[in-house]
Amino acid sequence: MRGELVIVGAGGHGRELFDAASDAWTVIGFVDDAAAGPRGVDTDRLDRLGAALLGTTEHLVVHPTTYALGIGTPAARRAVVTRLDAAGCAPATVVHPGATIGPDVHLGAGVVMFDRCTVTTDVRIGDHTHLNVGCAVQHDSVLGDYVQCSPGVFVNGDCVIGDDVFLGTGAIVTRGCTVGDG
Repeated sequence: MRGELVIVGAGGHGRELFDAASDAWTVIGFVDDAAAGPRGVDTDRLDRLGAALLGTTEHLVVHPTTYALGIGTPAARRAVVTRLDAAGCAPATVVHPGATIGPDVHLGAGVVMFDRCTVTTDVRIGDHTHLNVGCAVQHDSVLGDYVQCSPGVFVNGDCVIGDDVFLGTGAIVTRGCTVGDG
């Protein structure tokens, strides 16, 4: 039986997450704090996915369930997790069926791996880290918590990426390099 999942964030990143999650989860809808703001959420885009806007993150505080974060910014992700964890919600680890995971890989809670990601061997990926479309993480590397790897990021072997790091589209971290926290 497939578990139920709520996606936090109804923008582009969240809607891409819908595709990654739909094979393994029953996505019951989206929550987004922009729903309470003056600009709101573009529900037409959610309608085209066949998905509902359930309201703001307050929905999960009142109705704790399993969630996945469709938020790209590490600091914003961390703030939402703190609130949802306190409410008793459980983070889901989501791996797109088109992603490849080698042996001896540890994925933390709430990790999201999009289509065409490759993680080779002896890799540790921290909690709530996102590997966007086409990322690769090579042998003996460690990615901290709340790391954002934008599309096409390559982390070569023996690298250490600290917590709360944002790697932009096409970034390459060469072998043996360390990127500090933040």
